[in-house]
Amino acid sequence: MANDSALGAPVASRNLSPLYANLGIPVMTSAEPLERGAFDLQWTLHWASHSVFERENNEFLSLDGETRRQDLRVQAGLGKGIMLSLNVPYISHSGGQLDTFIDDWHAFWGMPDGPRALQPTDNLGFSYSGSPGFELNSTRSGIGDIEIAASLALVATEQWTVGVFAQYKFATGSVIDFSGSGEDGVSLGARWSRQSCMFAQLSCHLQGGLSEVGENAFDPNADTWVPFAGVSLGWQLGDSLALVAQLDAHDAVYQAKVLSANGVAVWGTLGLRWTPVNRWIIDAQFLEDLAVGTAPDISFRLALSRSF
Repeated sequence: MANDSALGAPVASRNLSPLYANLGIPVMTSAEPLERGAFDLQWTLHWASHSVFERENNEFLSLDGETRRQDLRVQAGLGKGIMLSLNVPYISHSGGQLDTFIDDWHAFWGMPDGPRALQPTDNLGFSYSGSPGFELNSTRSGIGDIEIAASLALVATEQWTVGVFAQYKFATGSVIDFSGSGEDGVSLGARWSRQSCMFAQLSCHLQGGLSEVGENAFDPNADTWVPFAGVSLGWQLGDSLALVAQLDAHDAVYQAKVLSANGVAVWGTLGLRWTPVNRWIIDAQFLEDLAVGTAPDISFRLALSRSF
């Protein structure tokens, strides 16, 4: 992708809810392929704070703590519209340090604190009382589920591109440590990207598809196929700065009422992208759950990319 295209590209935004983070649902990327022989290297940090408490009949779900996910992703252009990518994550769960900041932020704006008012400060506790249930209350970290993907640009003009993609997820993480789903998985989908969308400085992107996530370790009756979708806008504010806004969603997956109490997962991403020097890009965004309880209460995303 050209530098201007990269500035307005979608955000590789993830739902880090312990219920969904490891299912292998693809992040959003541009339909535009890299040129033959070009490749990108990106390091990303997602830092998420969880606060969920749900009760249905005799079952309860409690998610309290923080997750930090670091992704190292390599993308390579093979020519003829084909691009390959490899993503290796490192995931850690802990009590964290964000609770006091978030509580003070809510208090300053007069916003409700939700379950945070009942949960201990800077505590780690993921628990579900249903069958088979789960419980995590000590700090864990490790390699997550590795992903490989291939994309193909089917139609490409000067202004817009339509493509398809496939992704395979390996069960390299640990279910017990909440760094993996315990199942391999495959995803198929399509992407559309347009430069100068409505006006010259705006880029538009769409994504949609299905993920086959395998049997679920938390709910034996959960769906094995999960639809996902996203829409992204990149507004170039200058030669080296852009404002990016994005909406991502995927289905609820679970059949157990307490796990699916908040319905379809929807989260928004908003922030800046900056090119300080040629070929380098810095991302800084925050993520908010728009369907409360389906994604982390708030997440922060920082990424550093270099094209070659």
